[in-house]
Amino acid sequence: MVQVGVLVVGVSREESATIQNSLSSAELWFASDEAEAIARIQEHPSICIVLLDLSSRIPLLQKLAQYPVLSIVLSNNNTVEEERDVLALGASDYLRRPYSPELLNIRVGLLANSLMEEEENLLFDSLLWQAPLGIAVYSGTDADHMEMVKANSILLDIMGRTKEELMTVDWKLLTHPEDLEKEMAYYERFSRHEITGYEIEKRFIKPEGSLVWVNMSVSRLYTDRPDVEDYLGIIKDISEQKQLESSLRERERIINSYFSQLPGMAYRCFFDESWTMQFVSSGCKELTGYLPEELIGNKVISFNEVIAPSHRDKVKEEWNSIVYSDTPFIQEYEITTKDGEKKWVYDTGKGITNEKGDIVSIEGMLFDISDRKQDELILSYYHNHDEWTDLPNRRFLVSFLEEEKKKGGHALLAVNLTAVHALSMAHGFLYSRNLVKRVASVLRSFSDSEHVLFSSYEYQLIFFIKEPADSATLLSFGRMVSKKVASLLREERVGWGIGLIELSDAPVEESLTNLLIASEQGLSDFDAGHEVCVFDEAMQQAMRRRTTIERELAVQVKTPASSSFYLQFQPIWDVKTQTISGFEALSRMKSPILGRASPSEFIEVAEKAKLIVPLGKIIIHNALKFLSLIEKEGFSSVGVSINISAIQLMRKDFLPSLMEAVEQNKVNPMNITLEVTESVFISKFQEVNDLFFHLQQQGMSISIDDFGTGYSTLSRERELNVNCLKIDKAFIDKLEVLQEKEAITAEIISLAHKLGHTVIAEGVEHENQHSYLKKYQCDKIQGFLFSKPLDVQDALALLKQTNRT
Repeated sequence: MVQVGVLVVGVSREESATIQNSLSSAELWFASDEAEAIARIQEHPSICIVLLDLSSRIPLLQKLAQYPVLSIVLSNNNTVEEERDVLALGASDYLRRPYSPELLNIRVGLLANSLMEEEENLLFDSLLWQAPLGIAVYSGTDADHMEMVKANSILLDIMGRTKEELMTVDWKLLTHPEDLEKEMAYYERFSRHEITGYEIEKRFIKPEGSLVWVNMSVSRLYTDRPDVEDYLGIIKDISEQKQLESSLRERERIINSYFSQLPGMAYRCFFDESWTMQFVSSGCKELTGYLPEELIGNKVISFNEVIAPSHRDKVKEEWNSIVYSDTPFIQEYEITTKDGEKKWVYDTGKGITNEKGDIVSIEGMLFDISDRKQDELILSYYHNHDEWTDLPNRRFLVSFLEEEKKKGGHALLAVNLTAVHALSMAHGFLYSRNLVKRVASVLRSFSDSEHVLFSSYEYQLIFFIKEPADSATLLSFGRMVSKKVASLLREERVGWGIGLIELSDAPVEESLTNLLIASEQGLSDFDAGHEVCVFDEAMQQAMRRRTTIERELAVQVKTPASSSFYLQFQPIWDVKTQTISGFEALSRMKSPILGRASPSEFIEVAEKAKLIVPLGKIIIHNALKFLSLIEKEGFSSVGVSINISAIQLMRKDFLPSLMEAVEQNKVNPMNITLEVTESVFISKFQEVNDLFFHLQQQGMSISIDDFGTGYSTLSRERELNVNCLKIDKAFIDKLEVLQEKEAITAEIISLAHKLGHTVIAEGVEHENQHSYLKKYQCDKIQGFLFSKPLDVQDALALLKQTNRT
């Protein structure tokens, strides 16, 4: 085959490569401008065809007329006017971009054929008929009189027909009816020279009735001879492509159908600053309010803008931390919908990498979790807030203090309302809780950015005070708080405690414990008028002491034989007979660590630690054991008085447990006196009085201890099922400082006698007190004047000495 010399002028590097691949059988030269092009033509006489980019090449096109070359103009335009102008200037052919390599091959072949008459058939076959496409040349004046002139073997294979069939059968009958109307519209415009050619995808009917999909490109065979009605048809079998497209469409339909049923949005996006979406499922509209096409390619808005501003950095940071691992991205964050609504979403995705391992995109799913998040926020709120006062609770306070501790310079102020609990027994639980709620509501007036109020325990409120100026400022604030609390609690006749502590590097729990110690001390000092109790080392030591006592009492309850807890017995003297009428059992504690602890100290600890009930059973057992001993010694009318805690007394098993102890020790119930304080009558008066009646029915006596100092029962004195009143030591001590006519002790004795009660005076230490009591007919006396509390054997020896002489 004779090579064709082709000069390519002014095209891009990419297009040059395309031309080189397309015209592989031609001899090619390249020039960038007019001067270089003319030089190439002069140097190489074999150049017979010039491919010329139209842009700024009009002068060159005119100069080419001086040389024996034909030119094909390559243009980006598609107007008949331009084509006519170019052909008028001397161009041999006009080819619009984009064009296929095959079409270029054919056009060059046609020009080469016109230049080389003697090698026409050889060049035509080389450039056209050996192309991997079906090629046909038709001739005719209109669609009804078209005749096929030439057809290559590939076209015959595509159509499934012989050349003779194609030359005799009307091409319209070979076209699928559904495609014919569309093609005829193109053809009509083409035949009127409105367009230079057309391209269409259509179906041809094979002889057996099957269909073949083709891409057909139609153009004039000779663009420089508009009067010649010869047409070139380039036909490519695209059946496999169409089948693939159909499969892809079906796959896309299935995927879209699947995603449309999911309660969320599937996506694929670039890993860039905007999260530029490449694919978004139909669930996008319901989730974000935006249509998929509004997000794809950031057409209306980028997904980064959909993410709430406060969450954007967090989302990016989380992605960057795992993007190159196999770990899936799982995060919850907030978005803003098209309507401005806030939604929480659950995002799970994974990075897609290329062969180099670089992230090219991200695929994932977004789910709306707003309802769940709302539930979580509600649960979190209740988790961190007190249900009754609606204040942040202790759990929240601890985490809050852990954060603030790093900054330092803060303080805590506690309001101890434990005493309010006593009102529950008189008015019910709701009454006391509502009172605490009212106190919390009043204290909210102090709550601001510098003073944050918390509800730490059921009966404790705590202020976090941010960076107070000085100690004086703290004390002033504490007094203001106390004054507010007083406005509600004074009328209830209960006390409160204010504790204060400046925070240090100590653990949070230790700080809260110290604050509780200070507020407990404040409550204890309430009657003394100490408004604010500032925590110090002495309080901590006292707390450690109470903890040690509690621990040892717990050991005592588990092992009653322990020697650290024991009883002593103080004689009670009968004023008339000058004999011992009984003994009061007094609890004693000697700690191996702390030494001796007073009854008031360890009994209080036992009550708060809920050890008083088992401890009380041990006291009763040991007291009755002593009573059994003196009864066996023949002192059948000498009794024992046992102090009973109100907590122990109110238990349902108290009476059965007491009677069981009486039976075990084989003692006479008539020698048992139970001493209780007036506080037992604060609540459930009738229930307590009925219990006393049952105890009296068993032969036991009931004595009111510390009479005159606590809850007044005088208004219902006659109703009480009690046998004896013990005058508190405070009244006896006053006999030392008051004139006889000033003291009211005689009146108390007289009143008790009128009500039918025996009277015992405790704490008698001086003879003049004894004389006064004897003068006003006090029945019995107890105190150091006659005897201190004694151990079992000493008490028994004194009894033998006194009552048998």
